[in-house]
Amino acid sequence: MSFLGLEPGFTLAIIVANVILWLMLQSNRTLLDRMIFVYRSVARDREYDRLIASGFAHHSFFHLLFNMMTLYYFGPEVERLYGRLGFAVVYIASIVGGNLFTMVTHRNNLNYSALGASGGLFGVVFAFVWMKPDASLALFFIPVFIPGWLFGIIICWISIILSQLPRAGEAGISHEGHLGGALSGALVALLFHIPENARTDQVAFLAGAILPVIVFGIWKWLRLDRGK
Repeated sequence: MSFLGLEPGFTLAIIVANVILWLMLQSNRTLLDRMIFVYRSVARDREYDRLIASGFAHHSFFHLLFNMMTLYYFGPEVERLYGRLGFAVVYIASIVGGNLFTMVTHRNNLNYSALGASGGLFGVVFAFVWMKPDASLALFFIPVFIPGWLFGIIICWISIILSQLPRAGEAGISHEGHLGGALSGALVALLFHIPENARTDQVAFLAGAILPVIVFGIWKWLRLDRGK
């Protein structure tokens, strides 16, 4: 038995949970404030639950809609590839990993905050790409389809570049959270499925997308360490 084309599973559970929570948060600002990822609250007050809870909070209906649409398209396929438990690990690890990555790249800003499922979604998409690097994917709403491995490379580099623009913080988009989610999802996927002989497109995906994110994170850490 399916609902809107989704078989009962973790994907459907996440969508339902996010919708219910969004409805609840419309009249409960206190709960919303408690769920948002806030650097200071995690690092100083040890409110570690925010690392996960923030992935289930959204600031607007369209924010929720876009994220859940992405999950609707990729979630079921990733569940089939990794199993329900594997998918759950990818999703949660990517939410947490996305927030931890922002702590690395924004550790000079204790007031940094973020919310939304984007880190988890980037992780799900990148876990899918690892297993299906030749799948045809389109960039956002641009009807031009490219191989998944190239899609991953372009997305990572766009996020890295946008994160470094002078007024990047004013856009209200956590590019570092996206990168951290993508990195976490890919690494978990790699642990689940380490091929004996990696395909050329998988190697290109690792070298062109995942490695640059790791280097970017190290660069940001060292740069902030020097007070720049």
